[in-house]
Amino acid sequence: MEHLIIDCDPGVDDALALMMALASDEIVVDRITTVDGNVGLDRVAHNAATVLELCDRTDVPLHRGADRPLARGPMPASRAHGGDGLGDAGYATETPWADPRGAVEVLLEESAAAPDGITILALGPLTNLALAVKHDPTFPQRVRRLVMMGGAEFTGNVTPSAEFNVLHDPEAAEVVFAAGFPPIEMIGLDATRQVFMSPGIRELVRQLGGTTGRFLHDVTATYVDHYWRKYREVGAELCDPLAFAHLIDPDLIDMVPARVEIATSGVCDGRTVVWRTSRYRDQEPNALVATSVDARRFFDALLYSLFPEHTAEIAHVLDRELSVGGTR
Repeated sequence: MEHLIIDCDPGVDDALALMMALASDEIVVDRITTVDGNVGLDRVAHNAATVLELCDRTDVPLHRGADRPLARGPMPASRAHGGDGLGDAGYATETPWADPRGAVEVLLEESAAAPDGITILALGPLTNLALAVKHDPTFPQRVRRLVMMGGAEFTGNVTPSAEFNVLHDPEAAEVVFAAGFPPIEMIGLDATRQVFMSPGIRELVRQLGGTTGRFLHDVTATYVDHYWRKYREVGAELCDPLAFAHLIDPDLIDMVPARVEIATSGVCDGRTVVWRTSRYRDQEPNALVATSVDARRFFDALLYSLFPEHTAEIAHVLDRELSVGGTR
């Protein structure tokens, strides 16, 4: 059983990833740390608390982290997630509970206490991890595995070069990729674009119902609207759930070794510059970068974990939705 610290900025897709992790039989979520990102720190901390309450898991310690990027002013919140970060669907709690210890303190203490190192799933900007490195440069040596959602080898989603999590705090990403962690498993947009929640899959969630089904359907409405307004696509990527699914299923995504560097200024500000070491042989890899995804395997993992009593109905709908022609 793998123990996990999730560093996140909920956010609609963060919330889905948290629910998936809390339902998993293969993972123990030891702690959740929060960081300014999709919405401000107060809001993301409340949203993480909302998910823990929804899943009846208020036993999981929740810690507040950085409330701004490492070296620049706060970036505007992502409009994809609504004003409250959970799609303005009426779920966001105002309960301001959190463990008194901060995220950086917890990351350093937990890694020092784990003889085999800790596993971190980073779903937001990398500010907390960069601050931990700056407090203790030996911190990366005590991390057994770091899986992150962020970056893109090719096209970004905020600018042609930059993905949101990295652009939100590129200086933090620069620190993390240069710090000497085990090869960072970067689940970027090149992979997440392949796991697209179609209208049929979203309707399936509504029909399956229950607290989980209602929550997922309700909070994704604004998320889906954003994809239509920006891209004229009906549906949405499930970025953060894919990063969690990869963590428990090493065969889900094809990964390539690469040297990743971060642009921190100019027209390419926030770009993850990917040097595939199969081609650039003079480069030392510091990452494994996601390329192709088995979309059916992902949606099986997502839906079976959240609706285990409905496997037959899920299989029937996915057979249609993910047949030739796919979800897009």
